[in-house]
Amino acid sequence: MNLGVNEDMPILRTNRLSTGIADLDIILEGGYFNPGNIIMIGPSANEKSALAYHFAASADENENSYMVCGNSSPTDIINKAATFGINLKKSNVHFIDCYSATLGNTQTEPGVISVPGPSALNDISLALNEAITESAGKKMRLVFDTLSTFVLYNAKDSIRKFLSVIEGRLKNVGATTLYLVDDGVHDKQLLSLLEHGMDEVYTIADKGGKFVLSVGELDMPIPIKVGPSGITIV
Repeated sequence: MNLGVNEDMPILRTNRLSTGIADLDIILEGGYFNPGNIIMIGPSANEKSALAYHFAASADENENSYMVCGNSSPTDIINKAATFGINLKKSNVHFIDCYSATLGNTQTEPGVISVPGPSALNDISLALNEAITESAGKKMRLVFDTLSTFVLYNAKDSIRKFLSVIEGRLKNVGATTLYLVDDGVHDKQLLSLLEHGMDEVYTIADKGGKFVLSVGELDMPIPIKVGPSGITIV
């Protein structure tokens, strides 16, 4: 693993990809592992979504972002991100829409790869292959929003096989993938299964209305707050 540092910013390691939040990047020495598979477990609140939107929106001209939508349409996600001051309506932010078809909407929009639904794991795998081909020569950022939806629609063994394949495939092409998981929805055994193969596990906890972000290698949790300008470290 390359543990070199960025010569312009020595605190930022070169095997990291920006979270899209400058203060958080400094704490994490550059961001999330790159390439890497990151699982983020937290309550069904805005904080988890906002972290994912920051990550996707911060792709530069040499990167592509893909949002794999399980429980919201691309339009809904774009509109929700806008309430946090985050712009996902960019030419290098794409969507793999596994939601709209479940409502009978089969229209294809520019920048959107349509999939029949969250249970169509083979179709999702093919869509990821298409994304990889489209991103040749570029870094990739992916967000599964949320992985919990896909788990609820598929058998445990099918999900594990699916993840074991795509985790390796995406890392091999230099991607960093953020898997959002709803806290309190899955039992400990299933959570352990989902965490298997992940490079980092992040958790968001509600401490009496105040949220903290924790990652295993850091001793202290990070207090975060979401507002009109997105996530801030408080």
